[in-house]
Amino acid sequence: MRHTIQAEGFGVRLRPVRIVDAAFIVWLRNQDYVKGRVGDSAPDVAGQRAWLETYFTREGDYYFIVETLEGIPLGTYGIYNVKGDGGESGRWIIRLGVPAAIPSAVVLLDTAFNRLSLREVHGSTVVSNQSVLSINRKFGFRQTGIQPAAHVIGGKAVDLVHFSMLSEDWSKARERLLPLARLAETQVLEWEREYSRNEVCSGTE
Repeated sequence: MRHTIQAEGFGVRLRPVRIVDAAFIVWLRNQDYVKGRVGDSAPDVAGQRAWLETYFTREGDYYFIVETLEGIPLGTYGIYNVKGDGGESGRWIIRLGVPAAIPSAVVLLDTAFNRLSLREVHGSTVVSNQSVLSINRKFGFRQTGIQPAAHVIGGKAVDLVHFSMLSEDWSKARERLLPLARLAETQVLEWEREYSRNEVCSGTE
């Protein structure tokens, strides 16, 4: 079931990752604003494909491509280390210029708590990743601690901020976030239209 779960809402879709997504993932994770803020990954497409092959054999791991409703890739997200009624969120990267962070997070948490019936979602973020930390606070995640030099990224030790949310907390936070998600939906749809127009223009030149 884990490789067939798909969900959408507020202008975005979370669909299961495929082997053909390897090139997009490598491109995304090598953007300057991403480097040093997410874990090390495969340096090239062949390596990413090999990683995905091992991913497809793992249990308790749901890796999604975030895309527009017309299928334009916007980023990645995931729920992994699912054990019992808990799981970890991560691999969350959204390409610059498209306001898909809040919609994708709402859809992911709905999936975690409603589709997967989890009671708790927890995770960790590099202390310098202020954009994710800000959204976590906005969504009502509880900070559970800071772990110094907890991980090595790009050969450098980084501090991690740990956070958690319970299902009952999400049901309350979701109502508060709906206006922001609906506003972002209109912006994502406008971005999609502009992107498609630019693609058509560049294809006719």
